Amino acid sequence: MPSPAGWREVPCVECGAFVAGIDFGERCPPCHRRRERKAALIARRAALLATLLATAWVWWRLPTSPMGRWYAVMAIPITYLLVRTIAVRIAMEVLP
Repeated sequence: MPSPAGWREVPCVECGAFVAGIDFGERCPPCHRRRERKAALIARRAALLATLLATAWVWWRLPTSPMGRWYAVMAIPITYLLVRTIAVRIAMEVLP
């Protein structure tokens, strides 16, 4: 909901500081950056855990074919990137 034309400042939903240029229910830039950093930290840890689990699984069940080994090697960084991307989006939605 955009703020009325006469209102110059709107309170931040998180800290309550009056900031110009945001709409009702939005966060001020410092609060938004703080939330993004927290989400990135959570996502980094989740992606690292998932990548370690994928690496352990590949290590114990190493494919016998050369092509299967290449797929296994490619799956490790892809797992990290996908899990991190998904976890950032989920964390941004869930974090208060």
